[in-house]
Amino acid sequence: MNLSFKKVSAQILMVAGFSVLLGACAAQGVNSKPSGFLPDYSLLKPVSVPSNVQGISVYSYTNPMFTRANYHAVIVQPVILYQTADANGVTNDQIEAARASLDNGIRQIVQRKIPITTVPGPGVATLSVAITGAELQGSGMKPWNLIPISAAIKLASKATGLEQKVPAMVVELKFVDSTNGQLLRGTVSTISSSNFSNQISTSAEFQQLAQTWVQQALKYSGSQN
Repeated sequence: MNLSFKKVSAQILMVAGFSVLLGACAAQGVNSKPSGFLPDYSLLKPVSVPSNVQGISVYSYTNPMFTRANYHAVIVQPVILYQTADANGVTNDQIEAARASLDNGIRQIVQRKIPITTVPGPGVATLSVAITGAELQGSGMKPWNLIPISAAIKLASKATGLEQKVPAMVVELKFVDSTNGQLLRGTVSTISSSNFSNQISTSAEFQQLAQTWVQQALKYSGSQN
């Protein structure tokens, strides 16, 4: 995959923002708005993806003050999955296995192009990734209902094509400056149910597809400038 740091969404995950998102993930019910992972969704603009990439919409923002040459390393935060163990058979072990697999895959992608560090400082960015389930309504970057990943998969398996709300997965990326938390680049990718409704029956299959979604999000996140 042709990937460069310049083509990735850029942003550092601040501790406060991380805590807010985790709190939202633990809450019951759904949120009739974006997850809050990115600070300002109104900044996002649509990104063109190849015609052979079906069912994926990408929206991205690049800080006009961001200069790739100013950054020599990146901190990679653990991926956030909006999913808890539930009565439908999703276990904590499955969630942690998926998280570990995705963390490893993201690190492999990033370290091909830029060194990974654990120490914040000048010239260091932080990358964070969140994957959630969602109910989309209408087109474009409109608010969506945040739901667990397993709920989106279940809804997709029962979708008739007549519903107004469409189940989807949402992959959000952000890079921020590690010293001041300034957003460098943010990206949201929405994956329609047609891309996973008949392809996920095990946690291993979810891990495989999620890796692909994250790779695509990283690849296309820097296309809009």
